[in-house]
Amino acid sequence: MNKTMNKMMLRGLLLLCAAPLVHAAGPLYLDGNPVHPKPLRWDTSQGPVKVYTDVGDFSRRNDGTTFLSETQANAITAFALKQWSSVPTSTWRAETDPAKFTRFTDVPSIGQDVHDAATAALVYGHYNQGGFYVIYDVDGSILQDYFGLPRDQILGMAMPEIAEDRDGDGYAETIVKATAIMNGWMVVHETPPPGQRALPPADTDGSRYASIFTHEFGHALNLSHSQVNGQLAFLSWPDYDRSLYPGVKGCVAPVHHWLDGPAATKIDPKYVETMFPYADPQNVARGRSIGVEMSTVDRPDDIAAISNLYPTADYASRTGTIAGTLVLKDGRTGYSGINIIARNVADPLGDAVSAISGDQTQGLLGPDGSFRINNLKPGASYVLYLEEITAGGYPTTPTMLISQAEYWNAGESSNPDADTPCMQTAITAEAGVVKTASFVFNGHADGVQYSFLTSGYLTSLSTDGRRAGGMVGEGVPLIWDALAGVAVPPTELELMASGNGTISRDGRQLLVQANFDGRINTDPYGGPDYKLKQMALWNLETGALKALGALSDHCGLDGNGGSTSSYGWGLNADATAAVGGAVNQNPDGSCVQMDYNTGQGLENAPYLWTQDAGGRALSMLGVDLSWTPWVRAAAVGGSGDSLVVVGHASYSQAFAWTKQSAKPIALTPLTGATSAEVINADATRVPLATPTGMLLWNPQLGTIAKAFQNASSPKYCIDFPFSSWDGVDYCSTQGPAWVEANYGVPGLSISSISDDGRVVLARVGSFFTSFAGFMWVEDAGWIKLNDFFRRQGVVEAALYGMDNPLAVAGNGTALVGGLTGVPMTWYVDMKKAFVCRAGASTEVDFPAGFAAAVKAGAQAGRCENL
Repeated sequence: MNKTMNKMMLRGLLLLCAAPLVHAAGPLYLDGNPVHPKPLRWDTSQGPVKVYTDVGDFSRRNDGTTFLSETQANAITAFALKQWSSVPTSTWRAETDPAKFTRFTDVPSIGQDVHDAATAALVYGHYNQGGFYVIYDVDGSILQDYFGLPRDQILGMAMPEIAEDRDGDGYAETIVKATAIMNGWMVVHETPPPGQRALPPADTDGSRYASIFTHEFGHALNLSHSQVNGQLAFLSWPDYDRSLYPGVKGCVAPVHHWLDGPAATKIDPKYVETMFPYADPQNVARGRSIGVEMSTVDRPDDIAAISNLYPTADYASRTGTIAGTLVLKDGRTGYSGINIIARNVADPLGDAVSAISGDQTQGLLGPDGSFRINNLKPGASYVLYLEEITAGGYPTTPTMLISQAEYWNAGESSNPDADTPCMQTAITAEAGVVKTASFVFNGHADGVQYSFLTSGYLTSLSTDGRRAGGMVGEGVPLIWDALAGVAVPPTELELMASGNGTISRDGRQLLVQANFDGRINTDPYGGPDYKLKQMALWNLETGALKALGALSDHCGLDGNGGSTSSYGWGLNADATAAVGGAVNQNPDGSCVQMDYNTGQGLENAPYLWTQDAGGRALSMLGVDLSWTPWVRAAAVGGSGDSLVVVGHASYSQAFAWTKQSAKPIALTPLTGATSAEVINADATRVPLATPTGMLLWNPQLGTIAKAFQNASSPKYCIDFPFSSWDGVDYCSTQGPAWVEANYGVPGLSISSISDDGRVVLARVGSFFTSFAGFMWVEDAGWIKLNDFFRRQGVVEAALYGMDNPLAVAGNGTALVGGLTGVPMTWYVDMKKAFVCRAGASTEVDFPAGFAAAVKAGAQAGRCENL
């Protein structure tokens, strides 16, 4: 075994745990060459691959008696190998006569039944005699004990395990050993009790489980998963808009689940490809089994997959090919990870072949949108379209469709008005001819621009919108720069993100939590040792850390990334003031804890740091703190005598603190607001979410009537759906006014405000209804973001939209946000937006020009989208 063989074996073992559930169209493994990567292949010039099989039972009944014997398991192995060995356009062949299989007991380096972790170690990681090894894991113990995988979730797994470098380039490309492990514990091995027709019948000859053998053996040949019809059969239901389509939604009718779909649209299981990442070797419906159907290699997509790796001399000349590139709307940058399917116009389910953009380089060479679809029937006409990968993981990382799903057409362009999703041009396949069809993502080059930025949450923006702060993973600070991209702090700093990922308005400082004394603390409850952190400012340009203090040097609050004695939440415009919360300490030095007998004990106090006075707790004088374990200072605006802090107690009471008041201003009895989260730069505008809508408060005017301005709210039935517990559509039966009179307005969660206070972001709704992102623009009112994107022609937002807007730039020209509960962030550049004025689409500055035009009677959006 040479050095390269060892390297490839180790790579396979590292990826082993993922093998049964991941991989996509194209090859499973590449040889690692950083310049010209090649897929691993068996040498098919040396005759059929030798097969080595386990001894003993494959599956047993609950009482321990044999259900599927070694002989039966060998017959299934032979059947599955014959499927791959009989493809006429492929040269791959293996031994398919069970009588010629070599039993493990006849391999000196194994010599016994492989039945547990110790005996599995005799197979895995060793060349033995090379060839194809099949382990029969009778009770799932090898999966469980050797690989640490749950036996009740993994049906089987296989991979090329060892490869050699035979072409002399230093990278192993020739497979010389592969191993498959089949989980006998998952075979349906009991006959259902009488009358239990809902339970699957026993798989008496393993014909249903044969689909797992064939599928996993495909991986051992170095085939990855593919998606053509499997997503329709396993993941398409009409309920809750979960329908999937054999084409672009809105252009073709849906096709549904093979077992549970409506009769008229239910897919025939015969159409499902063997290498789809889901399988069902258990269920039988009307005498049909999708397991039996997936055990055979008779779908054009599977035939293409093996023939692409192991082509016969006449494969290319006998079939047609369509090749091209998927690029972003700039027309240049390739985009990988998108599924591209060619469907025969006359037989769309029966004759379809897929490829994933970039699947031949798997991201190793940077952006790659290239794709090639082979095995097309000469003379047949095919349409091509884009779709996301629906399920499973892949060696080419699946990506989001950051544009519209669309068909290819001869006039392919990025203009969504000229190149609509359903426009299609069929391509007639010709034997031995490569037809070209390249895709360009749709998207306007002018107006509002919508771009995916990163995984993780960006939750604050600088005034110019060119820098953002946030967090990723377990409380790791995240920074984005328009030129430098996304970054995280050096790990040696051990920084923890602030509660709101706050960046200063000039984009130069980030509010974080850091440790300054290096002291290691012992957890009295037996947890791991930790360093206590406190709120700090991290200078992104110099790397300097400035401690912002705490109320205690030993009391801590556990959170993502560690324990903290104080945590930051907001900064004022020039970063001379910061607010958040701090763990409270009693006069005797003990840590304050809530007494759950009396309801007393403010564990976490609102905290303010200013450059001139340092850190201190904000006054809670005059406030009943019964059953109030924490109060947070959430935002700060102004400076000097105009400094204003807003915050809340346990999301039930809203407060403000000003230089002029010795105690907090209780906003809840004044306005009904239960929290105060944001404030503009000069502290003249605080948007408060109240039961009747958003109220704008100017703290500089105190609490007199004219300090408050009603800004209304999105309305049920008009801007936001109303969900009733009794299932009655009261919007239709009673009307919006009745709904509002009886149920009020949708809940508002206000997340950000521009420096001048003229743009506010909010999330509307709840987990019990649904969520939607909204933007309030002075003089233009409330705008649902997804409607805003649609009317502006932002087709990139068509698939996902934004229901969780998190931050607006100080100048109001950009925002970031994403989907509730999903750690992904999109960036919206709104410097320019469109209005429809006098029948013409006119580009204006945002927000000032946009608001002025709407106030003057223009409609928000492009005329053609209204």
